[in-house]
Amino acid sequence: MQLRLNITLFLALGATLFLPASLVAQDLVAVEQARQKALAALAPERAARLFTDAEKQLVKAREYAAREKTEAATNSAEKSLALFDSAELAAIQDTITSAAATMIERAIKAKASRYAPVSLQRAESLLAKSRQTLIDDRTATDNAAQLAAAAAATAGLAVQITARARQKLPVEALVLERARDLWRLQTAAKLTQTADQDSGEAVDALLREIERLRTAEARLGDDLNDIRTFVAALEEEISMLDERLGGASEERRELVMELAEHARVREQLAEAQSLFSAQEAEVLQQSNVVIVRLIGLQFASGSANFASGSEMLLQKVDKLFDIYPGARVSVEGHTDSKGSDRLNQRLSQNRAQAVMDHIVRDATIAPELVSAIGYGETHPIASNETEAGRAKNRRIDLIIDP
Repeated sequence: MQLRLNITLFLALGATLFLPASLVAQDLVAVEQARQKALAALAPERAARLFTDAEKQLVKAREYAAREKTEAATNSAEKSLALFDSAELAAIQDTITSAAATMIERAIKAKASRYAPVSLQRAESLLAKSRQTLIDDRTATDNAAQLAAAAAATAGLAVQITARARQKLPVEALVLERARDLWRLQTAAKLTQTADQDSGEAVDALLREIERLRTAEARLGDDLNDIRTFVAALEEEISMLDERLGGASEERRELVMELAEHARVREQLAEAQSLFSAQEAEVLQQSNVVIVRLIGLQFASGSANFASGSEMLLQKVDKLFDIYPGARVSVEGHTDSKGSDRLNQRLSQNRAQAVMDHIVRDATIAPELVSAIGYGETHPIASNETEAGRAKNRRIDLIIDP
């Protein structure tokens, strides 16, 4: 960035203050490279003032160079380069940290400094670390993004704490609320609970149960690998026997292959089902296709915009196509019976298209293998006479054809 280096070299050699036009041209090339980096970082939108000032200095540098005012050209080029560099950094920072900064501003406006000062201070510290990470190395976007995400989440927690504090609930109500959450977790884990249980002991028991389940899952995985190895050995032995029999057992070989295919289909289905909780999706095998009913995927009312909190479920959807590589997928949108037929048809199509766009953008699947269709209210799976039934009918189905 030290564009005066050319001048320094000439003075050291006893040269005059005149700079050849070729050296000014080199400076302008460096400025243009910095400008392209700023454009790639979306500086015109995210660091508009810095980018505009840099452009003005670049125009001056070119004008001075055209008039052979080499020293003035170099000065303007130096200023332009510094401004473009700053604009690039500011744009990268804004891209990565703007959501966290917005959430922190929201927490401050909610008076989190009074009700959740520790969480607010931690959020601000994480945001500062994210920005400093980019100052130290603007290519370290992954680390900066992780810090920014943590800052946003911590600021969101501060907002929640503030909202709860403002309710001024009695201590007993807060303790009972936490106890109810523990009871729900213990019930799901089939652990016993008592009204006077110590919360620390209850959490320790839950952690032990989670560790037990992890160990059991790992053991099952080892058993499954052993079974696969055993099956592979049997298949190899059968193949050798078939060769020795001169192909006399072709029917037997076809039967073995069919059994292996059925086993593979069951394995894929089990793997797909394990991706989702019961509240997120139902995974069903129907004839030769797999139906993934995304009952937990929510949209903003009357629109095709994903509701807040949908990111984790959509990430799990992306993993489906690692289980079914090369499969064709039809994204089906459905609504309940409220509203006009025409409106429901359009809404279901738009929502199916939104899911398709996400899959094409983020999943490992070729775009030509994915399609979207809206059925409106014509394919209900429950009664539209109750709210629970209508909620089931408002859904996205993925029809996967392996």
